Amino acid sequence: MIVYLHGFNSGGTSGKATWLRQNLSDLTVFSPTYPTHDPDKAPGFLRDYFARVRREHPDDKKLLLVGSSLGGFWARHLAAELNAGMVLINPGIHPDVDLLDVVGPNVNEATGEHYVLTETQVRAFARVKHAHCEAGVPTLLLLDEGDELLDYRVAQSYYRGCGKIIVYPGGSHRFDHMAEALPEILALYEKL
Repeated sequence: MIVYLHGFNSGGTSGKATWLRQNLSDLTVFSPTYPTHDPDKAPGFLRDYFARVRREHPDDKKLLLVGSSLGGFWARHLAAELNAGMVLINPGIHPDVDLLDVVGPNVNEATGEHYVLTETQVRAFARVKHAHCEAGVPTLLLLDEGDELLDYRVAQSYYRGCGKIIVYPGGSHRFDHMAEALPEILALYEKL
């Protein structure tokens, strides 16, 4: 099975989640809506979600986490624990710093939820511990050079030596190369 983890102020019905379901129709693709912006709630929510999905689909032994932006941060946090591979799309590396720019009132584009992101919440991301590279965790990093929110070179440098890295020219933070990346995603899934 494939589980897509959306980014900040997005949801399980996002464009990438829908695209993955449409283009991987032979596979089971899940995409929960979870509190990605809250480091005190997101890990527990996702652990409970994965436990439930695995109970409901006991024959689906393969698990590939596909995380975009802040969802990539959470995929990296949980992949080894869940014995999963991971595809990280323009992933967040340092949300404890990067999200400081959006502290204050926010609206989740996908759910319509209005909330206030506090500096305390953002700083709490620094407490979320995970290994830089996990031995035995199949990893694919997909980056757009044109990412206007996160400098692709930070992720490229951070993940060097952790798995396969593909950098696409142009693009944006939303990642404009899903069709080109699909064979790579499928290849990683098949190796699990």
